[in-house]
Amino acid sequence: MSPTLLQRLLIPQRRDPAQPAAGLHVFDQANDDAPATRYHLRVDPDGGGLLVVNATACAQLNASGVLIAASLLQGQSDEAVLNSLAQRFDGGAPAQQRQDVAQMRDLLHTLAHPQGRYPVFNLADPGAQPAPLMPPFEATLPLAGIDQLRPLLARLWQAGIVHVTLLPSPTPDPAALVAAVQAATAAGLICGISGRASDLAAGSLLDELVAAGLDHLTLAYASPRAELHDSLYGAGDHALAEALFARTEALALADVAQTPLIAATIDELDATLARLLALKVSNVRFFAIAEREHGGDGAIPAAGMAQMAADVEEAAERAQVLYLWQPPALRQPGLTLTQQVRQGPRCASDVAIRVEPEGAVIPPRGPRRVAGNLLHDDWAAIWQGAAFKAYRSRIERPTRCLTCPGLAICAADCPREPAGWSQD
Repeated sequence: MSPTLLQRLLIPQRRDPAQPAAGLHVFDQANDDAPATRYHLRVDPDGGGLLVVNATACAQLNASGVLIAASLLQGQSDEAVLNSLAQRFDGGAPAQQRQDVAQMRDLLHTLAHPQGRYPVFNLADPGAQPAPLMPPFEATLPLAGIDQLRPLLARLWQAGIVHVTLLPSPTPDPAALVAAVQAATAAGLICGISGRASDLAAGSLLDELVAAGLDHLTLAYASPRAELHDSLYGAGDHALAEALFARTEALALADVAQTPLIAATIDELDATLARLLALKVSNVRFFAIAEREHGGDGAIPAAGMAQMAADVEEAAERAQVLYLWQPPALRQPGLTLTQQVRQGPRCASDVAIRVEPEGAVIPPRGPRRVAGNLLHDDWAAIWQGAAFKAYRSRIERPTRCLTCPGLAICAADCPREPAGWSQD
């Protein structure tokens, strides 16, 4: 999509009452020789929205972009879409509107053929124009009993959160995990799982999860050296992770490596990314374990976070992998470094929320502050409440500086500032 079209779709325009209704809209389009393409179009109250395709690509749209996308997905002709645009939006040049419709058709096709990519957001793109933080796209949810999960999944759908990533406990019940994926799919949600290979490699579990509707799998992968990886994630986990990545390739399942950033893993990051590419894994999530001062156990001190981020982003660019920064985690003195690495980040990204099985909603960064209860509180009240207002005020303020210009990690918050880390 051209920069001109991006600007046109992201700049707010006048809302018309006939704009597609706020909420989630799902469109399935048949393909001749491939599985159907599923489009999730979330329309926000201001008329803008988010278009997500097969859980592997997304685009943030303004009101006119939402109208074009919804109309085309409903099967309307270009002329019908142009008539709607002319009636509902002022000041649009017919030639430009016609070009926008044609480019949206191309965008829908491009998003439907992302070649296994995992979602990448404007927060991951240092060249993107600053924009207010969109409402959450994803919920990170620890696995619980199916009776606990179903109402949470229903509430996520009602809140317009289209994507859930489940965190299985160590040695989870395979049947419970399959049932959870089935429930998420039945609720209309994009569903992923993030965890250790050791907890997901039993028998034919991965095949069963894919059959249940699993959209993507994130596996911990710390190093190409089994001894280092296994020292963090358990004996034999490295071999199981590589075997599961081979299975995701065979199953055409979108896969992601989650790489912890501590002194030992940063030292060999180029080799790690090269090995992941050899395994045909081209999507990587990075999360750093950081500390205010240098403690000597491998966490990254605040003063070294910017240089660490620069080194990581340069390595990712050399390897040509797609990467997403997760909020840095403050070193927890009550845990060993290995325990905290295995615990993982609080949230999948800065456009995610953490939801606990009892319904507590927690922002991605800052102290572990409960913003409300998904089961009992209105979502609008949670999103506009004190906890998320404080979060947004930090994320939306300018964080670029001359010290380390152009770093993607800075798009959300300065990596050197402990106040912007998740503090569990």
